[in-house]
Amino acid sequence: MNLPGSLIRRERERLGLSTRDLATLARISYPTISRIENGHEQPRWDTMQRIAGALGKSFAPAFEEQKITRLADLADHCAPGDAQPDWTRLRGFADQLKLHPEFTAAAIEAAPTLLGRPFIDNLLAAVAEKLADDIGIRRPNWTKQVAALETPWESPGTARMKAANAAATPMQFAARNITLPAAAIWRDRELIPA
Repeated sequence: MNLPGSLIRRERERLGLSTRDLATLARISYPTISRIENGHEQPRWDTMQRIAGALGKSFAPAFEEQKITRLADLADHCAPGDAQPDWTRLRGFADQLKLHPEFTAAAIEAAPTLLGRPFIDNLLAAVAEKLADDIGIRRPNWTKQVAALETPWESPGTARMKAANAAATPMQFAARNITLPAAAIWRDRELIPA
């Protein structure tokens, strides 16, 4: 097996991605990924850059870690007594992945430290599940370890606002008994890179 192929396969498997998942993230055909991994094709520079980006790496000529925020990092910033997550950081995380969806697998792969606060643990799991579902990759395995909330949580507001929020709640959140409109985390407007 050639060196680029073995590196790609190792990193893909570490992230729990199938060959098709990686092809989707890198915007490359599935057979091309397969041929590269099996040593039947030497990738062009731009192809290698896209594959590396999808794996959360940069191709410099060797893989290096990208400076991306991981969902696990967000849990680390919640103080033990905090009842709410850092909403600003969570929105920034979502913005980052909207601009660079190829980093999604690497950003959600590591399990956050479960804080023993069911709302925050479920919120992070729901975010990871929605991000994976949105780009068509497998959900990270760690989300299966987070049991859905026993007592439903909903954002505050009038009865009318709560009904609107329920209608705009992503299915991944609803499955975890969280009523929160997607717009609370994902911005509706188009992001323009600086």
